[in-house]
Amino acid sequence: AAAAAASTPAPAPAAVIDPAPAPAAAVPASAPAPVPAPAPAAAVDPPKLSKKATKKKRRYEKAMEIKRRRKEQEREQKRARALAAGRDLDEERRIQKQNEESGEGRRRREEKWLAKMEGAKSRFRIAVDCGFEKDMTKKEINSLAQQLRYCYAANKRSKNPCYFTVPSLSGLTREHCDNVCGFPEQWQKTKAFDFSDKPLEEMHAHVKDKLVYLTSDSDNTLEHLDDSKIYVIGGIVDRNRLKCATLNRAKELGIATAKLPISQHLKLFSTKVLTTNHVFEILLKYRENNNDWKQALVDVLPKRKDIKEIDGGKANDEEEGSDTIKSGEEVQKAHR
Repeated sequence: AAAAAASTPAPAPAAVIDPAPAPAAAVPASAPAPVPAPAPAAAVDPPKLSKKATKKKRRYEKAMEIKRRRKEQEREQKRARALAAGRDLDEERRIQKQNEESGEGRRRREEKWLAKMEGAKSRFRIAVDCGFEKDMTKKEINSLAQQLRYCYAANKRSKNPCYFTVPSLSGLTREHCDNVCGFPEQWQKTKAFDFSDKPLEEMHAHVKDKLVYLTSDSDNTLEHLDDSKIYVIGGIVDRNRLKCATLNRAKELGIATAKLPISQHLKLFSTKVLTTNHVFEILLKYRENNNDWKQALVDVLPKRKDIKEIDGGKANDEEEGSDTIKSGEEVQKAHR
């Protein structure tokens, strides 16, 4: 029996059956294919500035810092003068904030402005001709748009404001103006400002005989301001590059020309070509100073013009010794 048991083969082990694989999840036919995540963008170093660009950047930063310090000094000086006069600045700020919230401040300013504009109906008018944009660079156009803002602000501040129009306001100049808060709705609200994309001869076609183009190249000197006239200022910033541009345009349109009487009152050791806003302010100051050209010129012209006041005659008489020439610093002190 033992031998029989030994000769009987051992039963084979049971086969191991692998479990059935789980069915794959059904994917809708309309499902989009997975989009691989974008690779992280490599860090890009800023372009290296040239030596010239680096110097220009440093000059700009230095100028901005000087401007910031100057404004801070002006604020401190203004505060010191107010305290010396016995003013309560905190109370003034509280009243100002209260008026702003209630709208009382705006209402008072509008009433004051409308009262000043009553006299403008019988006063001369000023037009700034912006028909030279095609001859200017983008930088010069930007400067012109800024000068238009200066003109508008000067007119608002003036004791004797006038009606102010801007023909040929279009293109890039108009785009710059559109970026100004309140343009054109607030500018036109008081009826003292108007503009058009039409050229000068079309916008003022009904009063063309009353137009007087102001240009330093004219042979005619403006002795006084005629309240029936519209004085046209060339809206051009050319760094004295475009010679006789405004004079040629006036001749093409058949418009009378005149130049400011600068040589009769002051000696300029720099160019006599003035910016648009300077000419604008001189006209306003002339009437504000009781028709005094010298006072108007001294009040407006910047110190960098190195002005010299002439007493007793014309500038040409300086060589003959018949006039007394005062320095620019003496002129500023004498007319303060």
